[in-house]
Amino acid sequence: MNEETNEALRKYAERVQMYKDSLSKWSEEEVKGYLIEPFLKALGWDPSDPNFVRRQFPVTMGTEIKKADYALMSGDSPICIVEAKAGVVDTPDVKQALSYAKNLDVAWAMVTNGQRVCVYGTDFYSAENVTNALIMDVVVSTESNDLDLLQYLANGALDSEEVYSLFKQLNERQSLLLFLQDRKDDLVKLVSEWVEGQWDKGSVNKDLLVSSLESIFGKIETLARDEAKPKPVTNRLTIVVASDWKHRPDLGKGTFELKTDPSKRIDVSQPGPDVERQLEKLGLRVSTNSAFGGFYYNLRREAGLIRRRK
Repeated sequence: MNEETNEALRKYAERVQMYKDSLSKWSEEEVKGYLIEPFLKALGWDPSDPNFVRRQFPVTMGTEIKKADYALMSGDSPICIVEAKAGVVDTPDVKQALSYAKNLDVAWAMVTNGQRVCVYGTDFYSAENVTNALIMDVVVSTESNDLDLLQYLANGALDSEEVYSLFKQLNERQSLLLFLQDRKDDLVKLVSEWVEGQWDKGSVNKDLLVSSLESIFGKIETLARDEAKPKPVTNRLTIVVASDWKHRPDLGKGTFELKTDPSKRIDVSQPGPDVERQLEKLGLRVSTNSAFGGFYYNLRREAGLIRRRK
């Protein structure tokens, strides 16, 4: 896990622990302010910056305009809808978030009360069966073994092909577990018949078989989780936007320096691909390929490199 994100999520888990006795008393607005927005910030989604997070994002539903609580942005396009809930996260809440995401053609939907984080994929949602769309269901606590999954929701990771592949794998795993759970009795019967055919001690006690299987598969589950999960997202380039840069015409007409680190400079008088390479060498990038066009245009316009229409 990226160390900075790891530390931010650990501190957020401590925050949840600190407020756990108050959660049931809070309104939705309190949950948003005290938990959900700090959670988004821990993941690099600054709720105070509309380049990253839009509040009350409009969604056209037939003849009505609804509002999603939050939209996490990649350039001008939302990539995840976030619905905030006070109290228990329930199926109607999930369906609402998924319907918003589908109408906006957004890949991901998150429903959270700040303590429980449920993430769903619209590509996996069919027949209004929300369990088919489930990717992760994480209860945030200082003892949780699943906090590391939340790193994939971070700004700079969520819109990557790597994370899409991982979420598809997690969704398939969830679906398989649900399938097996629904058919547990049939599965135990089949295994029992197989054991009795292979074992030289005759019939097998089914309760003993179930406890033995749970013990065995519990161990296998732990190993599979550790071994099958792709490596954490590390060394990811830092996302920048046009407003992060200061024009330095004294160093060259198209020269800009990063406001937070003046030693980092780019020259937008160069062709777009060259500017992208300049950013990469500095450990920086724009959120998406489509967002780069606006970034490049805005800086070139500020530098007077774009011919203005009369």
